[in-house]
Amino acid sequence: MNKERRLHTRSFKIVFILTLMLLLMALLVVGCAQKSTTNSNSGTTTSTNYSSTPASTDGKGGAGQATNPNGIVKNECSECHEMWPEVATWQTSVHASISCKTCHRDYDPNQNKAAHDNGAFAKPISSKNQVSDEVCRSCHAMQNRLATLLPDLIAPHEKHEAGKVSCLACHRFVTHGNIAERKVTTRADYAKYDQWNIQLAKKAAPQVMRRPNMFVCITCHEQRKVTTACAACHYFEDRKSLPSHENPQWGVVHGKAGRQDVNNCAKCHYDKESQKFATPSTGDIIADFARANSYCYGCHLKRPPNHDSGWMGKHPAMARDRGLPNCLACHDRNQPGANVTGTYCNTCHWFPIPTPPAPKTP
Repeated sequence: MNKERRLHTRSFKIVFILTLMLLLMALLVVGCAQKSTTNSNSGTTTSTNYSSTPASTDGKGGAGQATNPNGIVKNECSECHEMWPEVATWQTSVHASISCKTCHRDYDPNQNKAAHDNGAFAKPISSKNQVSDEVCRSCHAMQNRLATLLPDLIAPHEKHEAGKVSCLACHRFVTHGNIAERKVTTRADYAKYDQWNIQLAKKAAPQVMRRPNMFVCITCHEQRKVTTACAACHYFEDRKSLPSHENPQWGVVHGKAGRQDVNNCAKCHYDKESQKFATPSTGDIIADFARANSYCYGCHLKRPPNHDSGWMGKHPAMARDRGLPNCLACHDRNQPGANVTGTYCNTCHWFPIPTPPAPKTP
């Protein structure tokens, strides 16, 4: 009996000592945590290490991370309300878990302090300090970039790297939806910085605006005199070639095909954001499309090879044979507006100017 009593007493002492040790450790942990956030002598809160505080990928801020009433994460960048569009678009991007200064390593907030204080900053705000390829490679290994943008596309990173094509040449849209280059904040719906929130960021920079589009690829290929053949970038059988486009006369007859199905043209030759058809309408759907589309009018504004020194004598017969709509793809009857060549019919002729017809729907 005495033996059992001594054993029970010893067990009780052991349990008591262990419980006391656990309580002391808990008090020690709580005390350290409070000390790290608040100075007990002054009552002031210590500063936040903004550069290492990422947002969550749902655009609502990370766990325990403060946001303002608009849902914008509080960090060093969002202290200035004119930066809320950039912060909000970052929060809704695939890089939301990466802190700002991980990529913008060389940015010094003081370099724009005077412009901020005076309200003299230009719209749209854009950074002069470009993110370097070295920063991208610190997370992304080029030799492992086997995934493509869409199932049909071929994107050989090793060839682009060998050609010294910078990462941002193709991927500058990813984090901020390219809102600076697109001049989003100069538009009425997005001009008030203090009204930016997560919902507005998703509207201003949807996923389709965060991917390189065909304009980016073709423009770069043309500038570098690299092939623009379909099969160079597409491997689906029905997209490897376009027999119509390989026709030597395609540059002359493509407008006729466009009139039959302008939406087929828009699959590749439309940036999905700009106005699709010019207004007022010319009455010719393909001319309306061409005048609103930089891919088209960028070529139409150039003088064609057949418009040589003898063109003035030849053009009446050409207009009669091909029809006036062919001429109005590049010219206007009267003094033209934007995106049409400055040479117009009524410089010499007296064509009546009809009332603009209602635009035709495709």
